[in-house]
Amino acid sequence: MTKTDLSFYNNQKYKLTLCASMALFFFAFMTFFLPFGVSNYNPQHEYTLVFIGSMALFTAMTFLLSLLNEFILRPLFFQKVTYQRIIIWSIWTFVLLGLANFWVYNIQGNWHDFHLRSAFEFIINCSTVYIFPLAGTFFFYRYHSLQQQFHQELIHKQSTIDPDQLISFVGQGANDRITLSLEDFIYAQSQDNYVELNYLVNGKLSKMLIRVSISQLAETVGNASIVRCHRSFLVNLFHVRSITGNSNGHRLQLNNIEKPIPVSKSYQKETMAFLEQVKNLA
Repeated sequence: MTKTDLSFYNNQKYKLTLCASMALFFFAFMTFFLPFGVSNYNPQHEYTLVFIGSMALFTAMTFLLSLLNEFILRPLFFQKVTYQRIIIWSIWTFVLLGLANFWVYNIQGNWHDFHLRSAFEFIINCSTVYIFPLAGTFFFYRYHSLQQQFHQELIHKQSTIDPDQLISFVGQGANDRITLSLEDFIYAQSQDNYVELNYLVNGKLSKMLIRVSISQLAETVGNASIVRCHRSFLVNLFHVRSITGNSNGHRLQLNNIEKPIPVSKSYQKETMAFLEQVKNLA
């Protein structure tokens, strides 16, 4: 796999999502958890319109200042994205929003707490809140960037196998036999006591039933690119064009097939290992 693409960090959709998530998370966290003395340590705290309005003001300030910070200030300082610059900019964001909250707080409170120590405390306290939506948004987009990158490698990497080699599928009946090129066979699906073969004939999808169990077929097919990914499915990894899912399960999208093929947990490790081998992934 190649190095992670961080280009999403300069994407407008990412920036807008970041600004909105930081503002909304800040409002929800401050309103419902009442940290940092927001409730003045009053266990009988009540949600009044004045209180909600005050929290809304901080939220609006966070959103608008974040927009200014991401869309106007950041492009002035750097275009090339590195992890070091992301960390530095995140720290700056925390300082900026912390000081802005300190300013708004003192405007509402008639400047009763306007001193350096309080400003530092605001930066620290606000940073502990803003770091969650900032990190969450970053890793969400990074995950999708990695996923798209992996899909592209599946599409563009050259296969290490010969697509013209022939494969025989043999069932229990006298006529339950067919020989296909590796390029034409797509997948097989268990159908009670039969297996349905899905393959191409002159570029068009065809099907054939042979009387055999999916387990027997998996044992006799004898080709590294054809693996069992599910108790009901046998797939040709040569035709995999993308893979989706997470640790709870994956789905394979095959050429010429609209419906994705499931990969169960029990076959996931073996399937992914063969997929890396067949698709020549490093």
